Amino acid sequence: MKKIISLLIVLAVSAFINSSAFSGHHEKAVGYFGWFGVGKVYQLGESKLFWVGEFSGSFRSDDGGFFHKASVRCPASNRVDLVNGTTSANGVCIVKDPDGDEAYLEWDLPNGTLGVANKGTYYYTGGTGKYENKSSTCEYVVELTDFSVGVGYLTASCKE
Repeated sequence: MKKIISLLIVLAVSAFINSSAFSGHHEKAVGYFGWFGVGKVYQLGESKLFWVGEFSGSFRSDDGGFFHKASVRCPASNRVDLVNGTTSANGVCIVKDPDGDEAYLEWDLPNGTLGVANKGTYYYTGGTGKYENKSSTCEYVVELTDFSVGVGYLTASCKE
């Protein structure tokens, strides 16, 4: 159970997000998104879990560029089947930059396998200020590198 909770509450991620379609400036957000997840795990019988909660933290760009010092809040849910070793998760994220402009994302990991890298999709769906009327579809891979403490990374690329 402790390992599953570690899976659900990932503490640090290194993100490499090519967001040129979203930013309109062909910029890349390359940096680190450190987050802390809080929520509740519901036991569904002997072999299934359902988690609902929020990941929140900040993004630090390696070069001080796109999304540098942005706050990130991600309400989310995750289903885990311990017998079959599967997981599915989804949620939304609100990215707020230092200027106060917000970018909105929706993400989905429909068919994950516990203990390996998993592919999902996220969508920039718009926002306020400079992010208004912007959109992009992105594919990502998330992998936990130390399952015991929930540390991992995410790589992603976006299409216009």
